Amino acid sequence: MKVIKLFWIDDMENWADSARINLEIVAGKYKIKLKVIHAENGEDVVQQLNAINFDGVIMDYNMEPYRGDKYIDDIRFEEHLGHIPIIFYSQDNTTDLDSLVEKHANVVTVYRPNLEDKIKELFF
Repeated sequence: MKVIKLFWIDDMENWADSARINLEIVAGKYKIKLKVIHAENGEDVVQQLNAINFDGVIMDYNMEPYRGDKYIDDIRFEEHLGHIPIIFYSQDNTTDLDSLVEKHANVVTVYRPNLEDKIKELFF
């Protein structure tokens, strides 16, 4: 069975957990074991990514104390983490996510209603 490890950063843990449960069910149909580690913000994101070999990062935009694009900057500052795919999302569809991360490679933007489909597309 294939294992996919995702680091999911969102300060709304209840919402992220319900989405994770849905994704675990779908992953099982593809014979994939989905392992998700959740964090409420990205303060230690670089240390977490260095400690565990994640397949991808799922990052919310609107968090405290910083927005998700600041944490993406931190990840991409570390040259050895440039290969890790990041899905950057927001529930606010008026935010231009693309303009916030246009300088970074390997970052996909999506609005929250389409997030689960984007995760399936990229990792399943």
